[in-house]
Amino acid sequence: MLLWQHFGRQPRRAELAKPPSVISQSAYLRRFHSWTDALTQFVAYANAQDTRPPDPVEIPKGHKTGRDPSLRLRFRVMKRDNFSCRVCGASPALKPGLTLHVDHIVAWSLGGETVDDNLQTLCEPCNLGKSNML
Repeated sequence: MLLWQHFGRQPRRAELAKPPSVISQSAYLRRFHSWTDALTQFVAYANAQDTRPPDPVEIPKGHKTGRDPSLRLRFRVMKRDNFSCRVCGASPALKPGLTLHVDHIVAWSLGGETVDDNLQTLCEPCNLGKSNML
């Protein structure tokens, strides 16, 4: 994350060996055998079907999904929304330090499910400024 913020983009393989990186490229090479394989496996992981079973403790009667989206689902929603707020268009690439939230369009408390079509990316100010109203 530090490198993404430092460069304002995805770090290149050669940049992993230079400061401010705290992880050398050898860690990637040991596990994935190449930087390209590491990226390929990450994309495959991020695009894989969400297999997290719903948490029965969180699911009240009438809900088919849990309230909190999995990390994989969060990534898919943010990727779909180009890692920017759907209300104001703000992006961490343009505003370092900006926090993005994955938000239910129809509030979960009002019966909205935790599925791709009912989730959107919002920046923290836009998300905290809304309520669970339709």
